[in-house]
Amino acid sequence: MKTNQTAGKCVLAGMLAYLLIQIYFISYYIIPSVPEEAWEDLVCLFLVQSVFFAVCIVAVLIFGFLQQKREEEQSPFASLLIISGEGKIKREVPLQGKRSFLITGKKNGKEVFIETVQNSEAGRYLYGICNLIHGQWYFEAVPGSRLVGLKRGAENIVYKLKAEVLYQLFPADVIYAGTCKIVMRKQKNTWEE
Repeated sequence: MKTNQTAGKCVLAGMLAYLLIQIYFISYYIIPSVPEEAWEDLVCLFLVQSVFFAVCIVAVLIFGFLQQKREEEQSPFASLLIISGEGKIKREVPLQGKRSFLITGKKNGKEVFIETVQNSEAGRYLYGICNLIHGQWYFEAVPGSRLVGLKRGAENIVYKLKAEVLYQLFPADVIYAGTCKIVMRKQKNTWEE
């Protein structure tokens, strides 16, 4: 995002420099030497340049809009880790290209799975749903589900999550489902505001 902002600023600075040079050149060289009959050509020149600048500005705006949309669809986390009650990493699930997933588990609470809505297995217990909304992951516990906890960052408190409430997930958060923990692995080289 920082690279795109810098590129946009460079394009606008280049356009401004070009406009200032053009104004200087027209003011000191063209206008004094133009005979009165040639004013129509000068007006056409200004019109063409105005259209050019309008197209450039619209292109910059469209590029910025498309870039923002692309960033909204991209996960800020590279993957998530499912960690067993003994502290061992059981699974790593990549999140790039995903917009939603289910956190399910076996009835005994000792196994946790990450599944898509289309590929969920029957007979598994549903803890909650994670959705990517405007470039941020949100977790929502399902009504009637087993207790699901959330530990925020460096806090030593595990909060009991209420059903049907969206909880934004941050890089250091840990979701507790059954006897397992779910930890988000941050995307490398991400620029944060």
